[in-house]
Amino acid sequence: MLRFIAALFLFLAPAAPALAQHHSDEEGIRAAVFDYFNGQTVSSAEQLNRAFVADNATMVGLMRAQDGTESLRTWRDMNEVITNWSANPNPAAPGRDGEILDMQVVDGRIATVIFRSTTMFYDALTLMKIDGQWRIVAKAFIRQ
Repeated sequence: MLRFIAALFLFLAPAAPALAQHHSDEEGIRAAVFDYFNGQTVSSAEQLNRAFVADNATMVGLMRAQDGTESLRTWRDMNEVITNWSANPNPAAPGRDGEILDMQVVDGRIATVIFRSTTMFYDALTLMKIDGQWRIVAKAFIRQ
Protein backbone atom coordinates (compact mmCIF):
# COMPACT_ATOMS: atom_id res chain seq x y z
CA MET A 1 0.00 0.00 0.00
CA LEU A 2 2.81 2.37 0.86
CA ARG A 3 4.41 1.72 -2.54
CA PHE A 4 1.11 2.48 -4.24
CA ILE A 5 0.79 5.81 -2.43
CA ALA A 6 4.40 6.71 -3.23
CA ALA A 7 3.89 5.81 -6.91
CA LEU A 8 0.67 7.82 -7.01
CA PHE A 9 2.46 10.82 -5.49
CA LEU A 10 5.28 10.58 -8.05
CA PHE A 11 2.69 10.37 -10.83
CA LEU A 12 0.59 13.32 -9.66
CA ALA A 13 3.31 15.65 -8.31
CA PRO A 14 4.28 17.09 -11.72
CA ALA A 15 0.65 18.14 -12.31
CA ALA A 16 0.50 20.35 -9.20
CA PRO A 17 2.15 23.45 -10.76
CA ALA A 18 -0.14 23.24 -13.81
CA LEU A 19 -3.21 23.02 -11.58
CA ALA A 20 -2.01 26.00 -9.54
CA GLN A 21 -1.42 28.02 -12.73
CA HIS A 22 -4.88 27.10 -14.05
CA HIS A 23 -6.43 28.29 -10.77
CA SER A 24 -4.44 31.53 -10.97
CA ASP A 25 -5.59 32.03 -14.58
CA GLU A 26 -9.23 31.52 -13.58
CA GLU A 27 -8.85 34.13 -10.82
CA GLY A 28 -7.33 36.63 -13.27
CA ILE A 29 -10.09 35.99 -15.81
CA ARG A 30 -12.79 36.42 -13.16
CA ALA A 31 -11.17 39.68 -12.05
CA ALA A 32 -11.22 41.07 -15.61
CA VAL A 33 -14.81 39.96 -16.24
CA PHE A 34 -16.06 41.47 -12.99
CA ASP A 35 -14.05 44.67 -13.55
CA TYR A 36 -16.11 44.99 -16.75
CA PHE A 37 -19.43 44.13 -15.06
CA ASN A 38 -18.86 46.21 -11.91
CA GLY A 39 -17.29 49.04 -13.92
CA GLN A 40 -20.55 49.36 -15.85
CA THR A 41 -22.53 49.12 -12.60
CA VAL A 42 -20.79 52.14 -11.04
CA SER A 43 -19.66 53.94 -14.24
CA SER A 44 -15.97 53.43 -13.43
CA ALA A 45 -13.56 54.18 -16.30
CA GLU A 46 -10.73 52.77 -14.16
CA GLN A 47 -12.36 49.35 -13.83
CA LEU A 48 -13.49 49.27 -17.46
CA ASN A 49 -10.01 50.15 -18.72
CA ARG A 50 -8.54 47.44 -16.49
CA ALA A 51 -10.95 44.95 -18.05
CA PHE A 52 -10.60 45.84 -21.75
CA VAL A 53 -7.68 46.39 -24.11
CA ALA A 54 -9.57 49.44 -25.29
CA ASP A 55 -7.19 50.40 -28.11
CA ASN A 56 -7.67 47.03 -29.80
CA ALA A 57 -10.88 45.46 -28.47
CA THR A 58 -14.11 45.24 -30.44
CA MET A 59 -17.73 44.64 -29.55
CA VAL A 60 -20.56 43.25 -31.65
CA GLY A 61 -24.20 42.93 -30.69
CA LEU A 62 -27.27 41.37 -32.23
CA MET A 63 -29.75 44.24 -32.15
CA ARG A 64 -33.52 43.96 -32.56
CA ALA A 65 -35.48 46.83 -34.11
CA GLN A 66 -39.01 47.73 -32.99
CA ASP A 67 -40.40 45.89 -36.03
CA GLY A 68 -38.65 42.70 -34.86
CA THR A 69 -35.90 42.61 -37.48
CA GLU A 70 -32.42 41.77 -36.27
CA SER A 71 -29.10 43.19 -37.36
CA LEU A 72 -25.52 43.12 -36.18
CA ARG A 73 -23.92 46.29 -34.89
CA THR A 74 -20.16 46.58 -34.43
CA TRP A 75 -18.21 48.95 -32.19
CA ARG A 76 -14.56 49.16 -33.16
CA ASP A 77 -13.57 51.98 -30.80
CA MET A 78 -13.83 50.61 -27.28
CA ASN A 79 -12.27 53.81 -25.92
CA GLU A 80 -15.43 55.62 -27.02
CA VAL A 81 -17.65 52.87 -25.59
CA ILE A 82 -15.84 52.99 -22.25
CA THR A 83 -16.10 56.79 -22.20
CA ASN A 84 -19.87 56.50 -22.75
CA TRP A 85 -20.31 53.76 -20.14
CA SER A 86 -18.29 55.67 -17.55
CA ALA A 87 -20.11 58.95 -18.25
CA ASN A 88 -23.52 57.38 -17.60
CA PRO A 89 -25.23 59.66 -15.05
CA ASN A 90 -27.65 56.84 -14.14
CA PRO A 91 -25.52 53.71 -13.78
CA ALA A 92 -27.16 50.37 -13.13
CA ALA A 93 -28.36 49.57 -9.65
CA PRO A 94 -25.54 48.29 -7.43
CA GLY A 95 -27.61 45.23 -6.55
CA ARG A 96 -27.70 43.85 -10.10
CA ASP A 97 -26.30 40.39 -10.57
CA GLY A 98 -24.17 38.64 -13.13
CA GLU A 99 -22.49 35.28 -13.35
CA ILE A 100 -19.97 33.37 -15.37
CA LEU A 101 -21.85 30.51 -17.02
CA ASP A 102 -18.85 28.94 -18.75
CA MET A 103 -15.10 29.49 -18.89
CA GLN A 104 -12.55 27.82 -21.15
CA VAL A 105 -8.81 28.49 -20.91
CA VAL A 106 -6.49 27.35 -23.69
CA ASP A 107 -2.70 27.25 -23.40
CA GLY A 108 -2.78 29.68 -20.46
CA ARG A 109 -2.94 32.59 -22.90
CA ILE A 110 -6.46 32.77 -24.37
CA ALA A 111 -9.85 32.24 -22.78
CA THR A 112 -13.54 32.44 -23.57
CA VAL A 113 -16.23 33.30 -21.04
CA ILE A 114 -20.00 33.14 -21.38
CA PHE A 115 -21.46 35.68 -18.95
CA ARG A 116 -25.04 36.37 -17.90
CA SER A 117 -25.54 40.04 -17.16
CA THR A 118 -28.65 40.42 -14.98
CA THR A 119 -31.75 39.37 -16.90
CA MET A 120 -30.90 41.48 -19.92
CA PHE A 121 -27.83 40.18 -21.79
CA TYR A 122 -25.64 37.21 -22.52
CA ASP A 123 -22.04 38.12 -23.31
CA ALA A 124 -19.43 35.99 -25.06
CA LEU A 125 -16.07 37.41 -24.03
CA THR A 126 -12.65 36.59 -25.46
CA LEU A 127 -9.73 37.35 -23.17
CA MET A 128 -5.98 37.19 -23.69
CA LYS A 129 -3.19 37.15 -21.16
CA ILE A 130 -1.09 40.21 -22.02
CA ASP A 131 2.04 40.94 -19.98
CA GLY A 132 0.71 38.60 -17.29
CA GLN A 133 -2.74 40.25 -17.08
CA TRP A 134 -6.02 38.85 -18.40
CA ARG A 135 -7.84 41.45 -20.52
CA ILE A 136 -10.97 41.40 -22.70
CA VAL A 137 -10.14 41.73 -26.41
CA ALA A 138 -13.61 41.01 -27.84
CA LYS A 139 -17.20 41.07 -26.66
CA ALA A 140 -20.26 39.72 -28.47
CA PHE A 141 -23.69 40.04 -26.89
CA ILE A 142 -27.35 39.22 -27.34
CA ARG A 143 -30.41 40.30 -25.39
CA GLN A 144 -32.09 37.63 -23.31
